[in-house]
Amino acid sequence: MCSVKSIFQLLIPLLILCLMAPSLKAQKPERVLRDSLDNRLDVSYYLSNLHGFIPVPAIISEPALGNFGIVLAPVFIAPQKNKNNKDRFHFPSITALMGMYTLNKSWALGAFHMGSMPKWGLRYRLGGAYGSINMDFYREVPAIGEQEFEFNFDLRALFLEASKDVFRNRIFLGASYLYANNSIAYNNLVLPNGVFEEEDFESAIGNLGFFADADFRNSIFTADKGLRIKGTYLINRDFTGSDYTFDRAELFVHYFLQPVKRLISAFRAEGMAISDGAPFYSYPFVSIRGIPILRYQGKQTLVFETEQRFDITPRWSALGFIGSGMAFNQSSFNDEPEAWHWSGGLGFRYLLSRLFNLRVGVDVAKGPENYAYYIVFGHSWNR
Repeated sequence: MCSVKSIFQLLIPLLILCLMAPSLKAQKPERVLRDSLDNRLDVSYYLSNLHGFIPVPAIISEPALGNFGIVLAPVFIAPQKNKNNKDRFHFPSITALMGMYTLNKSWALGAFHMGSMPKWGLRYRLGGAYGSINMDFYREVPAIGEQEFEFNFDLRALFLEASKDVFRNRIFLGASYLYANNSIAYNNLVLPNGVFEEEDFESAIGNLGFFADADFRNSIFTADKGLRIKGTYLINRDFTGSDYTFDRAELFVHYFLQPVKRLISAFRAEGMAISDGAPFYSYPFVSIRGIPILRYQGKQTLVFETEQRFDITPRWSALGFIGSGMAFNQSSFNDEPEAWHWSGGLGFRYLLSRLFNLRVGVDVAKGPENYAYYIVFGHSWNR
């Protein structure tokens, strides 16, 4: 389900902020929030020595959720030091509770846990959520044209994932499961006939997925160089707990390089496809800064984007980005210019943690219809 999956994707950057990259040496600055090299604000020591409870507040800036919202996620962290080297860390154990509220009156409560079993080379994460989410969908109505439809999702969701290291903490093979039980209400007065299927309004999906993830970036937070490729195949069947029978495939490629010393060039290509029989809310959508989630849906989507970041100083950076995406059905694919939806913008970053190469900042994007802003932890493509 797109809306449930999007909620988990909004939460993950908050938790990534508290992660420790594996096999990194901890520094010991004299002051907890200062870098020992340049005396600038830096949280490397704090992150590498986390213990116990940490409150993580954040702002939601997604246009589809009203452009503004608040998340409060109390996080409980248990670092796992390498037994053979006390200055090195394994993937940590993290447990988080979550509360969310946005200007379009969406709210959600949830819990999330991620951890690892270094002895067996395993990583896992699981989560659950309950909430009321207001989302807009767009459809072509005969004799009228494109119309906006506002739905309320009363959702209950459960997410599980486990993966196995098959090559030096760089390549993982894994499986995932997402169950979502939905009660959907139409917030407008009249719903046109034939645009949506009524059986979708009270339904459940059970996504059983298998994936391969090859990550050769130099940082899981804000990469300066390297390549990441991930492919996922999801099935919905009776035995997975779904009311539907359909498949979904996803593939993305992210590539980072430094053509000159202070310039980081990043390129992104993503594609998704879904088979017949899926509910309307599970269709892939174009996901680019400046375009609200679910704005452009289709049975297939293609997205291409580039981001160019220039490091003005070791701490401060400016960046620009531009991208385009297409949502289409197999019978309606065309390569006409108007079929592509473009978006671009500018932003800035601050290197908040030199040890983990973690940058934070703000992006302002202009899409086909309006402007949007985004608060970014790490990289906007992280997931």
